[in-house]
Amino acid sequence: MTYSDFINWKADPVTKAFFEAANQRVEDTKEILSTSAGIDKEQDTFYRGFIHAYREMQDFHMEDVE
Repeated sequence: MTYSDFINWKADPVTKAFFEAANQRVEDTKEILSTSAGIDKEQDTFYRGFIHAYREMQDFHMEDVE
């Protein structure tokens, strides 16, 4: 994949919709944590990992593979 391919992929409406859906999942999960953190530590850890994974995916840059 070239840098130009990556830029075109990021600009594609399907890609944009995917990233918006991913962002919404992060926000939903933060809302869950804001109301239930501390009740179940294992569940809290899962949610924190979930948020971290989605943010890492959203922050990916082509430079990360070159």
